[in-house]
Amino acid sequence: MPPTEKKPRAPQDTLPPQLEVLLEGITHRALAGRLARVYRAAALAIDRLGHLNIVKYEPTSLEEAGADLSLWETMAPAIRDTVVDVNALVSAIHEAFPPPAEGAREDAWAPAGVDERLAREVKVVLGACAGRLSRRVADLGQRVRRPEVVSDRWALMAELQAFRADFRAQMGDLVYLTAAALGDVRREDVVPGYQTQVASAAALRSAVADLRRSLQSRLEKLANAEPRALPAQARRLEEMLAAFAGMPASLTMKTRDKRLVVELRERLHALTSLQEVPAGELQTLMEPFLGELGRVGAELTQRTLTTHDRAVWAACGARLEQAAMHLFLGSPGTERVVREAVAAAEALYGRAPVFDTFLRKVRVILEQSFGDAELRETLEVFRERLAALPFT
Repeated sequence: MPPTEKKPRAPQDTLPPQLEVLLEGITHRALAGRLARVYRAAALAIDRLGHLNIVKYEPTSLEEAGADLSLWETMAPAIRDTVVDVNALVSAIHEAFPPPAEGAREDAWAPAGVDERLAREVKVVLGACAGRLSRRVADLGQRVRRPEVVSDRWALMAELQAFRADFRAQMGDLVYLTAAALGDVRREDVVPGYQTQVASAAALRSAVADLRRSLQSRLEKLANAEPRALPAQARRLEEMLAAFAGMPASLTMKTRDKRLVVELRERLHALTSLQEVPAGELQTLMEPFLGELGRVGAELTQRTLTTHDRAVWAACGARLEQAAMHLFLGSPGTERVVREAVAAAEALYGRAPVFDTFLRKVRVILEQSFGDAELRETLEVFRERLAALPFT
């Protein structure tokens, strides 16, 4: 019996519950229906752009990254699908909220019973976003046809990834701004796919922090190693990078940063065939990469995870306050709440080295049973480390 083929994942146009509630609360049902059509089109586009498999097109070696006459043909389906997904949302906006006829009053469309100013604001935002998306589609077509891009797989992948991320961000802004005009909402509660995107960024930051720490630790141990021992150590470093590249979290890494991993792996592999590696060669090779890993973590923190980190920080603080009250009352709930706080704080891993060290230590402590003294000490240190986290 032939094996059952895995069916492709069906894109999702399901709206976040809070966005559904907002739509249900709109008195004018025709307006709610038009907004729902736009939101579902946005959710579908965001989902398709988020799950478009471009990883299979990425080079796995530097040799694959050079000029290739078939490159455009290979990448054409991914580029086409990106354009189709964006244009589908633009069409949905124009169908649900067509531009006013020439000479018509700009606010004549506002339905009775709906705040006219807010209704007009929604339409203006949708129209402006549709225009921006259309212009960016045109930009994409021009960028991917530039000679320096179309002849370099890495450059083409970087362009496509950047445009897809920008399209998703603009679509998220579209949903958030129009929803916020009609109700008191948070971005994470109404933008389709937002929470998944943030969770992926937090997972990548954590993985990058662990990789950086592991590589740094191994380099420190090699400071006085004999040259004959270094080829084997270069192989071990290469294996560590390969393990990282195989992690699901690394799939969301920017193409330019994946390229750094591939380049470093190939240089390390070249060293494994030598009888000896000159002293300091591995450090010279690895230290710039460690700096790049630090940059990747900082970019994730500053550009994607700022709001997420503040929310996690506040939630952890609230749990630690509960734990302190349980401890004061002699309640057995202290240990439970501390464990919950530690589990929540894992989402902050990679933000600050001192806090990361605390989390690694407390993981070991949690494998044992707590006594009152251990609980009290862990709680005090936890509160200190949490308060010291940098938020600028």
